[in-house]
Parts: sequence; structure tokens; C-alpha cells
Amino acid sequence: MPAAKSTGAIVLVLSLVVLVPPGAMAAGDDGDDDWIRTSGDILQIALPVLGGGATFFTNPDPDKKWDREGTKQFAKAYGLAWGSTYLIKIVAAKARPNGANRTSFPSGHTMSAFAGAGFIDGRFGRAFGIPAFALALWTGYTRVHSGWHYRDDVIAGASIGMMSNWLIVSPLPGKVQFLPTVNQNGYGIQVSVGGSGGQQAADEQAEARPRHASYRFNFGPAFVISNTASSKGEGDNQFVLSDLEGFNDPTTTAVVTIEFPVGARGRLGVTYGPFEARDQGAFNYDVSFGGETYLAGTPLDSSWRFYDLTARYDYALANSERWGAKVGAGAGVMYSYAMLATQDQTQSALVDDQTFYPFLGADVEYRFSHHWALVVDIAGMTIGNDWILDTGGTVIWRPSRAWDVAFGYTYLSRKIDTDTFYNDVQYSIPYLSITRFW
Repeated sequence: MPAAKSTGAIVLVLSLVVLVPPGAMAAGDDGDDDWIRTSGDILQIALPVLGGGATFFTNPDPDKKWDREGTKQFAKAYGLAWGSTYLIKIVAAKARPNGANRTSFPSGHTMSAFAGAGFIDGRFGRAFGIPAFALALWTGYTRVHSGWHYRDDVIAGASIGMMSNWLIVSPLPGKVQFLPTVNQNGYGIQVSVGGSGGQQAADEQAEARPRHASYRFNFGPAFVISNTASSKGEGDNQFVLSDLEGFNDPTTTAVVTIEFPVGARGRLGVTYGPFEARDQGAFNYDVSFGGETYLAGTPLDSSWRFYDLTARYDYALANSERWGAKVGAGAGVMYSYAMLATQDQTQSALVDDQTFYPFLGADVEYRFSHHWALVVDIAGMTIGNDWILDTGGTVIWRPSRAWDVAFGYTYLSRKIDTDTFYNDVQYSIPYLSITRFW
């Protein structure tokens, strides 16, 4: 049951890929849609208020109303989510897409909504949790649509909100169950009042289960090494986006991965990684892009994004006490986007494209002990002029069977050369990774 409930939340987070079209990311896209932003403002408060407030009326003991344990769990989970989010905001200092300030990552609205929905789901069950997650998902959409957040900000906020509840909240004990019975006297219904036994029992059950499905949340600074772009119009030339001022370098980004077991040795994973950045400045050379020519020294705004959505199957070749090795294959689709505009908005050009690509991968794991391991991995492909490469290493700490915490590094390289768009980008990404298993 916990896996089913959590999987529903994970699918809702990844639904942002479908529900938020890339064009909705334009900065300051408020227009006549103030009601959309307002609804998110309301829900980020309403969901945690509903979740925490319900604990004052849901004690299974008929002589009491206040679920004191539920109130404590809500306060701990929401406090952890809130504190983590705003600490990361201060450290990351990421500029918002609309340029309002530098508190974009993670999304506080989305964290609050998902923290409320996560508590409702974890404490009161799927019947209440699924509608709550749907409203939380809408909250995330409102933040992206209105130009206040990037997608990775929303993914980070949602992940923090859910994981805080997965760590602390247990199902409400004493739920009423109606069980059919058959005996020599005929048929009947047995009313059972029982529970999960609280957080301790839930932790013991998690320790006894094998590590099956998982949700992994990676986040950290992404340092641009180089970023060369060009449209394919007549007279267009290549330019280096990193030649601009770079006030948003490094940018902070987030990647999420969901994995499921497939057979005894296989795992299927789905990963979503949106990379986004804005910069200002001027080139010291003329740039022709998307039918517009920008003269050297012209003050410019730039916006660049690519969104990676991949599915990968891994097969375990070896899995001993000390060593593990996997090989994998998968496919992905990448949406690429670049925009240049003069700061007075007299000129503007946008070029985007989508690329489908297959890839191969492998990783090797060495286990120092039951709690510590080192993983080295590589994944990529080259087809024609296109090039994809992700490689790096991760040190993993496993405090329990339900959780992994890891520190890692990834070198990311993408070279996309289509009929309309050319982009060659390299990033250096140190990251913190948190994984929840069921």
C-alpha cells in the first residue's frame, strides 16, 4: 500500500512534463491569467491547513477528537519541508525567470502544497491523497505558467514536500475496516478497529521489505563549461551563450528518477531533467539568430533551456557482497530552446526543436560496507552529428533499507544538430541525491 500511494504522487510530479507546455515558460507570462496565479497562492496555504487541521477531528478513539500524534507528525514534516526549502533558497540564490528576485529554487508554493498533500496521503490514505496531489500539481503548474518559477524549481519543491512526509508521517492508526465473515451460523460483517502500529511499525516493515520501487531526487549547482548555439537561417552564425555576463551561472537544477524492478535482475527507470538559465550582457561580435541581427555591444537578454525525458532498462550482470555491475539501454526525447532579445524589446528571436535519441549505459558499484558504496557510471550515444554523454561518480550512504543519501558529480554533454537548431553544451554538476525505496 505505501508503494501504491507514493507511486501516485510520483506520477503526478512527472505529469508536469505533459501539463506545462514548453511555451508556458515565458518570463512574466501573467497577462489575463491572474486567476491562475491566485489559485496557486490559495492552494499553497489551503492544502497544509486542511491536512494539519484535520488532525484535530480524526482521533480513532470515540471519546477523543484530537489526533495529537498526527498533529505532531504534521508539524515535524511541514517544518522540515519549510526549513529545507528556505535554507536552499538562500544558498542557491537562483534568479527567477521573470527577474523579480533571486529566490527561485526551490518553489516554496509547490513545496507547501505537496507537503500538505503528502501529509493527507500519508496519514489519511489514497482516497483523500489523490485529490490532494492533483491540487498540489495544479499549484506547481501555476508557478511555471505565471513566470515565477522554472520547472526544476517546481520539481524540487514537490520532492521536498513529499520526502519530508515519507520520512516522518505514518498512517492513522485505528482505521475502521469492514471484513466479510463466514461461519457455521451464516454470513456476516466483522467491524475491525486496528492500525499500522504507528511510525515504528512502518519503519520495521520497511526494513523487512526488499528495495523495490524507488524515487530519486538529485539537486545541485550546474556550472556551464561551454554553450554554443545557432539557428539554421541564412546568414546565421554560431555564438557562445556563456560569453554573456553569466549572472545566473551556476544555475541550480533538479532531476528526478523513478525506478521499478523488472524480473529478478532488471530495473526500468524514467528520468526527467529540465535545465534552464537566463543571462544578460552583450556580445563583442555581431550575432545573427532567428532572422534577427544583434550588433556587437547591444545589451541583450538570453533564455536557454533543454528538457530531457528518458526511459532506461538496466540489467544486473553481477551482484556480489562487494561488487555490482549493470548494463543498460534506453531512449530519450529532448526539447531544446534558445531566445535572444534586446533589453529594450525592439528585437526578439526564439528557436526551438525536439530530438529523439537512443543511448547505452553502464555502471560499476563497489560496496565498502552495508552502509557505504561507490558507483561510477556512464551513458551516452553518438549518431551523425548528435552527441549525448553523461558520466560521473557517486558516494552513497545507506542509513536504512528505505533511504539512500548520496553525493555525486556528473559531466553532462549535449550536441544537437537539427534542421533548425544547433546547440553544443557542457555542464559540470556536483549534486546531492536522496532516494526513497518501497
